[in-house]
Amino acid sequence: MVEPPNDPDAGCKLLDGFAIIIQILLASSALGTLVVKRARERPQRPVNIWLLDVGKQFSGAIVIHGLNLLVSYSRGRPHHGGPSNLCVWYFLNVGVDTTVGVWLLWVILRSLQWSLMRAGVTGIRTGDYGTPPSILNWIKQTIIFIVSLVGMKSCVYGLFRLCPWLFDFGEWVLRWTRDNYRTQVVFVMLIFPLCMNAFQIWVIDTIVKNKLFSVEEITEADERTRLLVEPNHNTTESTATTVENL
Repeated sequence: MVEPPNDPDAGCKLLDGFAIIIQILLASSALGTLVVKRARERPQRPVNIWLLDVGKQFSGAIVIHGLNLLVSYSRGRPHHGGPSNLCVWYFLNVGVDTTVGVWLLWVILRSLQWSLMRAGVTGIRTGDYGTPPSILNWIKQTIIFIVSLVGMKSCVYGLFRLCPWLFDFGEWVLRWTRDNYRTQVVFVMLIFPLCMNAFQIWVIDTIVKNKLFSVEEITEADERTRLLVEPNHNTTESTATTVENL
């Protein structure tokens, strides 16, 4: 049996070298999920539109990851000397973000878009960047998306404050790793996020892309572009031209 260290969060470091490697693996898995999703979707978005959607989602992912670390450290260091564990709070953040958080994000995002459209703001319909695609529209949509993520995270933080018993629940779920801190770190920072983030990334990509995208808008060159298939010479030139036109 491995004795827990004196430092209450010594077994779970969220910003050390090992954690950074885990975060890189998570980012790679998220990108892989989006590549697979694009290969399977019909109609298929042109590469330039897909890249804009991915850029929007990864911008939000950076923000939400930073907020997750902030919440984990703020809630994981009790002010009254009670025991705590950063792994438990990180586990709870990932679990709530990828379940209830997705629904909250959808509600906040749609409400914010509706309000701005009523106010006369243009170019903010999710995934519609205009013809040709406008970087300004992408910036506006990305800002709205990030604001929605911050709103969602604020709700999650409020939930943690209102329901302190969630920490006990997290400890109960992770009780099988209690005697082995290394196993706890691997599960909380790699295995669980890999599974849950794949689901979250898939759902959020469905939220941020343009639902009104028509088959007619997909050029023959874009339709031939498959990110999971080795492109031929003509396809490579077509893709390069599409990206340059962005």
